[in-house]
Amino acid sequence: MTTRISGGRTRAATATARRGIASVLGVVVGVVSAAGVVVVGAGPASAASVSVSDASLAWGLSGEQGGGAFFGGCNFLSAGKAGDSGSSRLWTQGDDFYATRDGNVTVEKPDAAGVFGEPSWATKCQDPNGAAVSAGSTSSLSRNRVVFSRGTGTVDAAAGTASIRWSGSFTSVFYGGLTYWSASDPVLTVDGDGTGTLTATASGYGADMNDPGTWVALPARTVTLAKLSGVEVGAAGFSVTPDYLGESVSVPSGTTGQPAKSGSNQAFWGSFPQDFVDFQQSTGQSSYWFTSGGARDAAKPATPLTLSYTTRTDGTAAPTPGEPGTTPTATTPSSPAGAADASPTGTTSGAAEDCAVTDAVKGGSLTWGFKKSFRSYVGGPTGNSITADDGLKILAQDLAVAGRNATGSYQWPFESSSAYTSPDDFTVQYAGRVTYSYPAHFFKVAIAEPRLVVRGTTGTLYADVSLTVSAPDAEPTTDARSDVALASLDLSGGTADNGASGVTRTVRTAIQDTKAFTFNGSNFYQKGQRLDDATVHLSGCAGTGAAPTTGPDGTTGGQDTGGTGDDSALVPDTRFRPDELASTGIGAHATGALAAAAAGATAGAALMLLARRRRHTAGVHR
Repeated sequence: MTTRISGGRTRAATATARRGIASVLGVVVGVVSAAGVVVVGAGPASAASVSVSDASLAWGLSGEQGGGAFFGGCNFLSAGKAGDSGSSRLWTQGDDFYATRDGNVTVEKPDAAGVFGEPSWATKCQDPNGAAVSAGSTSSLSRNRVVFSRGTGTVDAAAGTASIRWSGSFTSVFYGGLTYWSASDPVLTVDGDGTGTLTATASGYGADMNDPGTWVALPARTVTLAKLSGVEVGAAGFSVTPDYLGESVSVPSGTTGQPAKSGSNQAFWGSFPQDFVDFQQSTGQSSYWFTSGGARDAAKPATPLTLSYTTRTDGTAAPTPGEPGTTPTATTPSSPAGAADASPTGTTSGAAEDCAVTDAVKGGSLTWGFKKSFRSYVGGPTGNSITADDGLKILAQDLAVAGRNATGSYQWPFESSSAYTSPDDFTVQYAGRVTYSYPAHFFKVAIAEPRLVVRGTTGTLYADVSLTVSAPDAEPTTDARSDVALASLDLSGGTADNGASGVTRTVRTAIQDTKAFTFNGSNFYQKGQRLDDATVHLSGCAGTGAAPTTGPDGTTGGQDTGGTGDDSALVPDTRFRPDELASTGIGAHATGALAAAAAGATAGAALMLLARRRRHTAGVHR
């Protein structure tokens, strides 16, 4: 099993060495792909077991799970548990078996820029460049992956343990549908020695390449999808390549077996877990899950599996995320020294009912951190800065980098309202400016004065944005633009909390204008990529304040009309975090784009687009 480097696929170091390195470098979680090393998250080890309720699991199983097939086009993944095709036959679009989204499960694959998106029936068998995958090449792969969201469980980073489960299913399809099986409700466990397992309930239909008439429903049973070793449980997750290389397997007499390891196959010789291969004997796919001496062996090794989550630092369970558009339960973690006060402020300046919004918005705030992974990218390295001006507060909540207060979410103060008809129809202007500076990567990005325009279940966040690019021995250049349609708003999936304290609602956001994050054609983000959720609080009272609170004596405090309140209790819990940005590693493949973007800046600059890559390996009919 590998950790961090997928290209060489060497076995992980011993647990003792791993713990020693972790103690020196801290917890650093890396997503490994053929493109390089990408940071998923970093932070100190937790002092005790903490609950998680928004865990995301992404995995492509193997390269072969997205490879070309000798018949039927390709092998691919589908969200949900597929129905009964009635026989071993090719799927058709009219069957409605194929899906890219089902409940908490999504199927994705990357484009040429490494940005993941949901494929279609027409594109599911294409590689990232849009070419059809070919069975004649083990490197011609779609690189599709399955993503489970909203996992729940516990994590103890200090002890190196984790136990998380998900609800939902995916289906592994080989040879265009001639054989397929499903995995449901996966459970991930990691022990303190760095070993672990990913299990699921497997079901499907029995097929036989030697007897096309064979087709029988298989009884559901628990199987081990992956065995893990060398796992480093971090405060935000981990990435690891499941055990495959060097693993042996036994198969029934008379079936295709595993040849001896040799100089020609040692780079990819191995197997998925024994009980998993045993199950595949019934599906007809068995020889595609271990080295079998076939032409596709090099595509069969397991690909990196990535887990990400958000944990509470006070040892209590994180609130369960609500559907988009709903208001999360207000929680108030302790505030690090130097950060804005995390406690909502209530005064007796007015009765609670005075703050209800009737025909005009007079105050409130916008709580929005732009994108947590960007805050982590800029806020982590020494020498960088994230600064707030013009009334913007950087909150203690939702820190992107533990211990660095400047990496929390933002509270944008209310400035004015030009229209209000209902909680679904309003225009509000906010003040404030946040500036991200990364001198070593030669850029400075500023976002200022956001304006929300909401109409029904959609809307737009406008803002003033600027990008300053500098390079050695060159004058900095700045592209400043006003009132840019920076992000789209999605208010579907929930209703506003409209009461005595005003209107509060959670909004999903996605980037629309990427110009300020594009250096000479190399983009940080693609249009439509998910940003952090935002909480909008509209008040009938003046000033920026949180919702009124009930004190221990039963009295209710009103809105703070002095503009010194704190909406930090309204920081939303996103359903899932979007793909992280990028690492700052200095790989030769990564430096070119940023160097060109910085008008000739040389080595040392690195900019990689993030793509939590996962691939699925599959085999049907050897």
